[in-house]
Amino acid sequence: MSPARETQGARRGVSAIGPAAPAAAPTRPVARPRSRAGRRQLRRSRLAGLLRFVVFLLLIFVAVWAGVHVAHAGTDASVYTGHQYVVRGGDSLWDIAAREYGADADLRRAVFEIGEANHLDGSAVQPGQRLTLPHLGE
Repeated sequence: MSPARETQGARRGVSAIGPAAPAAAPTRPVARPRSRAGRRQLRRSRLAGLLRFVVFLLLIFVAVWAGVHVAHAGTDASVYTGHQYVVRGGDSLWDIAAREYGADADLRRAVFEIGEANHLDGSAVQPGQRLTLPHLGE
């Protein structure tokens, strides 16, 4: 194509490849409200959006917190509910389990559960020590 034809085509909006793209419309910057009432309304809408965002974050925090507590509720031995027992002189975990749970209960399991509920390392207990005796629901 000759240089003269290119300039003629460029003037008409046609190029050697195809028609020229339309010119982009100039963008206007977003005008800020000039009146006091308009600024007040803008401020209120921004504040309302911020408040919604804070409430959303609070709800997310509460949901995560509740989920963590529900997920770990059965794994912590201190969560056991039961009644308190004060160890007397001469008591052992086996004696306490036999006396409190009766002959029908599995005493090995009862001793294990008492140890878990009270964070005991062994089976030794001292007189005056308070023990939580968990429920052995079957």
